[in-house]
Amino acid sequence: MLNGYQFRRYPSPEQAQILLQWIGCQRVIYNAKVQEDRYCRRFQRQMVGTAGDKVPVDQEYSRFITERTAFLKQVPSQILRNGAVKFRQAYQRFFKKLGGRPKIKRKSGKQSVWITAELFQFIPRIAATGGDIAGDQLHVGTENFPAGIIPYVAHRPHSVPSSIHIAVEGGHWRLSFAADDPAVTMPAKTVDAATEQIAEDLRHLSVDQLAERTLGGD
Repeated sequence: MLNGYQFRRYPSPEQAQILLQWIGCQRVIYNAKVQEDRYCRRFQRQMVGTAGDKVPVDQEYSRFITERTAFLKQVPSQILRNGAVKFRQAYQRFFKKLGGRPKIKRKSGKQSVWITAELFQFIPRIAATGGDIAGDQLHVGTENFPAGIIPYVAHRPHSVPSSIHIAVEGGHWRLSFAADDPAVTMPAKTVDAATEQIAEDLRHLSVDQLAERTLGGD
């Protein structure tokens, strides 16, 4: 059974700067996709012979990396890719009448970055005495783009998620994700198509949507 989790995080000033850079670059790609979509739809309305044509909704982002946006090369490519994927997911919700078209993300208010499994690891932390597992350490980044071990407080046990959201608002950092609840086992033959769809939707919730479904908190 998938559950929503949200924990406080305590990055160092250096780690916070790295995460803010990741947040900003992912937002740049997302906003570039939104602006491109608006341009294509406006051009379609004004150009004779293109009325009724479908505007492509894809996950391509490499065309946005130019000499003017060389800073995008300073973050992992997965961060940029996930910005384009988030745009496409937002459009899929629009197609399903679950929301409006993707909108420009602003720099104000809560800011977040979606990080997939290539960029993080939950590694067990062994207690100094007894050798028992005392919790998990969250390693973020790659060899070329390291962010290091970022402390977080897990007030309840959790399994390893396939992706995480790291958000900041008012100087407070939070870690959010959806993962299987280690305390709940679902019978093998009770998973139907509807349940699988609910689980899939939960995996791709935004950080705000995850927060709404989070049980507990600190």
